[in-house]
Amino acid sequence: MVFINFLWLLVWGGIFSGIYNIQTSIFLTNPLAFIQGSRALLPILAAYISIIWIFASKSRFPFFKTPIGLLFYYCLTGIVTSLFLSPDTLTSVYWASVYLSPLLVVWIALENTDSLSILRRLICTNYALFIVVTVCLLPQAFKIVKGKLPFDQFYDLPFNFGQIRSNGVGRFALVVIIISFVRLITQMKKQRFLWLIPIFPSLLLLAQAQSRTALLGLAVSSFLYVYLKGINWRFLFVGPISAYVIWLSGFKWRLNGDIEKLMYLTGREFTWQKGIEQIKHSPFLGWGFHADRILLQSEHMHNSYLHAMIHAGLIGTIFFIGAIFGTWLLIYRTNLLKRVRSIQGVDQTILMDSILILGFLTARSFFESTAAFYGVDLLLLVPSMTYIYLWIQENPYSS
Repeated sequence: MVFINFLWLLVWGGIFSGIYNIQTSIFLTNPLAFIQGSRALLPILAAYISIIWIFASKSRFPFFKTPIGLLFYYCLTGIVTSLFLSPDTLTSVYWASVYLSPLLVVWIALENTDSLSILRRLICTNYALFIVVTVCLLPQAFKIVKGKLPFDQFYDLPFNFGQIRSNGVGRFALVVIIISFVRLITQMKKQRFLWLIPIFPSLLLLAQAQSRTALLGLAVSSFLYVYLKGINWRFLFVGPISAYVIWLSGFKWRLNGDIEKLMYLTGREFTWQKGIEQIKHSPFLGWGFHADRILLQSEHMHNSYLHAMIHAGLIGTIFFIGAIFGTWLLIYRTNLLKRVRSIQGVDQTILMDSILILGFLTARSFFESTAAFYGVDLLLLVPSMTYIYLWIQENPYSS
């Protein structure tokens, strides 16, 4: 179990870094630049160790006919395309390899007899890292609220570890809100009230970031939560608080009270048009991982499905869509949204987390490239999606 947790931390090690940090001229001359560049290789190391373990243990492929397996097939399609069609093979293969790394680590987790327990540890590792990053972002957010710093689309991490756009900041804050609130409600011990501590500063950070995708996620996860737990007077404050944060951040601050700006896509539509033109030239296999940055002068697709198309074409996108919506179909067919009310203990907590986060990331996927490339969303989604699938397999539904 410690071995798998170590591999998962290696996978996380590449976040807020990339091959571009290795290719800069200061990589070997500046200590901080060297650390940033070295971190970019940690997911590759995790993938390499995982492959060695898989071959040495003669581990069987665990992903046949599973939602997480469809992500694996999407990745494999992108790897083939990256090798043979990408205009920048080295860059594409790098990003394809780091995308593969969390899937390989989960493969190892599924080979253990106590897979659910291991997945819980990986999920809790994710949550701990989300809380740490959120805490690191709060000082800058407080300075902006007090007027000591101007509002910017970028937030700086300490020690020059990178920058996060406001959309990413909203994502971190919302996930902390979700996991804190779920534990506040589901846990019975008095210590559960300690989860109030991260909720309020995270709400402030969420509002201050003015991320429309995070605010949409707040609305979706709030609705899902009430549906999961059923109508209860204790949850009456969930709607008003969520509505107030959405109104304050989205309508008053972001839109300046102008509802007509709600549909403004901040230039995404032009990027989508340019991306579609490139997809037309290789519709079935795409152009390999990182193709949007390579072909569109560093522009980002900001849509998971178009991102999957430009990476792996129609073939890969079918796998990708199947992974996301196949998980929802599985949840629906097994009546998990209602069953979770009667589940006891840590399984209920983790399942509720995973469903709410899946709801948020699904809503986010239409305006951001959720899980279509290596990034925080992917590392959040993979163990949660796997946990939902595996728990359902071990606890089949009988109507």
